Amino acid sequence: MLTHLPFDSELFGYPVGKYEVTKNWDQDEFLKQTPSFQLVYLISEHELDIKSKYIQLMDVKLVFEKAMKSESTFTDNIALYQGQLTEDLISLALASGEYSRFKVDPRLDQGEFEKLYQIWITKALQKREVLVYGALEGMVTCSVEGELGQIGLIAVKASSRGKGIGEKLLKKAESWAFEKGARKMKIPTQKANTPALNLYKKMGYKIASQTNIYHYWNPKFKV
Repeated sequence: MLTHLPFDSELFGYPVGKYEVTKNWDQDEFLKQTPSFQLVYLISEHELDIKSKYIQLMDVKLVFEKAMKSESTFTDNIALYQGQLTEDLISLALASGEYSRFKVDPRLDQGEFEKLYQIWITKALQKREVLVYGALEGMVTCSVEGELGQIGLIAVKASSRGKGIGEKLLKKAESWAFEKGARKMKIPTQKANTPALNLYKKMGYKIASQTNIYHYWNPKFKV
């Protein structure tokens, strides 16, 4: 079923929809539903047989999971961010989305990626969910709901990479979330993000789900 996404539509300035693909996927039937949409995200557990050049695979989303059994005493130069939203913090948020489908889709050329990630870091900051390393050399956002913690954005400044800061940030996020009651951590990422995959596997995370996300860009849409 094709559903309208109010948040994305308002942010991007054109109608955006979401389509959950079932086993009875029919591309022609899907296209008949799209005249009033500029962009549609197609979510599928399986790779689709695509015949339209306007439907392109933009992300293979992986969700990693890990059970947390005890609180770490890890504190290494990482603290809850107390400052205002700055250009440095925004830059880290954008760096966290280097492999994002909103970044890699060349058809999204109206600043959609930048708008979205700035909103995400702003909301995390308002909820006091941003942990930073040193003088903003790296940051991670982490939310907790019940016994589930989830990493949102994680990035290390280019000039500070290769020093193990990403691992330290993740360890601190685990400790912080455990203290708030989380007993399991989830981390969504892109299959193309090899550095992230290697880090999460090194730290004991396992792949819990894999989802293919396609973008359909309507060539006939008119405002």
